[in-house]
Amino acid sequence: MSTLAEDPLAQGGIEGFARRLRAGGITARAAVDAYLDRIAVLDPTLEAFIHVAAEQARESADGIDRLLAGGTDLGPLMGVPVAIKDLFAVEGMPTRAGSNLDLADCIGPEGGFVRALKRAGCVVLGKTRTIEFAAGAQNLIHPTPWNPCDAKTRRTPGGSSHGSAVAMAAGLCGFAVGSDTGGSVRLPAALCGVFGLKTSMGVWPLDGIFPLCPSMDSVGLLTAGAADAAIIYQALGEGSRIHRLSLRGARFGVPRPQCIDMDADVATRYETALQTLEREGAELVDVDWPSPAEQDVVRDIFAAMVPADLMTTIGQDRFEAKRQSIDPVPVVRLQGAADLRAIDYLRLQRRYRELSRLAAKRMQGLDAVVSPTTPLTPRPVSEVATVDAAVAFVGRSLANARSCNVYDLCAVSVPLPGGEGELPVGLQVACNAGSESPLLALACAVEAAVGLRQRPEMTGFIPGR
Repeated sequence: MSTLAEDPLAQGGIEGFARRLRAGGITARAAVDAYLDRIAVLDPTLEAFIHVAAEQARESADGIDRLLAGGTDLGPLMGVPVAIKDLFAVEGMPTRAGSNLDLADCIGPEGGFVRALKRAGCVVLGKTRTIEFAAGAQNLIHPTPWNPCDAKTRRTPGGSSHGSAVAMAAGLCGFAVGSDTGGSVRLPAALCGVFGLKTSMGVWPLDGIFPLCPSMDSVGLLTAGAADAAIIYQALGEGSRIHRLSLRGARFGVPRPQCIDMDADVATRYETALQTLEREGAELVDVDWPSPAEQDVVRDIFAAMVPADLMTTIGQDRFEAKRQSIDPVPVVRLQGAADLRAIDYLRLQRRYRELSRLAAKRMQGLDAVVSPTTPLTPRPVSEVATVDAAVAFVGRSLANARSCNVYDLCAVSVPLPGGEGELPVGLQVACNAGSESPLLALACAVEAAVGLRQRPEMTGFIPGR
């Protein structure tokens, strides 16, 4: 029977780890070894990682320990082990973008964001699984990582940053990196019960990252909580120290029922969260967006414009030559690009820009807009095992999240606490583009008000247990 090493960041998060590291209570190498041990025990079942760079991580951690011993302090992320979505190039590691195709020419060498992580002293443990091309939330021919929320039933963690969300939820890294074009960080964060940050377009560089839709691609984080996300955001040079705000006097837009979708179990937890925000002194303001007409535009953008951009990236000749090797779910989506006329593509691009400008006006007088991150709770993988079921799951699971990308908002998913046996639910909080610092300050306050979701018990995933 295998034993499970303790998660080095489970108590105290990034801030607590930083104190222990500098006080000599732990080393970067010890933290890396603990996570590699946890990966070795748990990941054969979870399948969160596509590549584990054990020796590379150990060598990097030893280098970090030598720097610290020599008096060089790289800041609050020094020595923190991270997992990176297999959409990002990392020197010395393969990058597949979740595909069986050779896409190296579409990605290029290690980019600015990964280099920034390394300069900050992060240690890369390896690459986490992604939906093929990051196009959607479920694949059929590629393994679906096991959502740690349920050790008895294999449930989907959503996508496309599903490996990163599972790794974070299972305690296989200090934090994880993902990308978000239409909810690809926030959806798996919500379904796995972790915190997810989608940054505004252009906050972090996109070089060295497989492009899905350059108009909306953004880098995101999956963390244990809002405080860790705030520390990472600050440490990478994006703003001054973020202090938790009081919710008293905050004004939150709440979409009317016809503007958002949710199942009954999600609605119950969402209403409880709204009541909590009101008790804390926040003002809730009904808003009528996204309207049904705008929801139609959002669906059109993801049914046509996004697949057209993806087809441009991989090339139609490569798609036609290799389509039998591509997962059938992205094949269905890519077929939507085949007959798209240039005039229709330009119309969608124009509408996308109009909606992003409109959103900035609508946010005036509001601190944020809150909604359920996704309408549903994690589904058994067996229920999304056909093309039709998977495509339907992709569309519905991302329905509430996609509008934030079209409106060019920055957004987070805050995990809501639940009773024993209740599946994860996320609360989406969204602000105007470029408002990451106030968003994260609000998120810290919201998280403190609603309470933390208990981490999943991982012993059920240990072989022999």
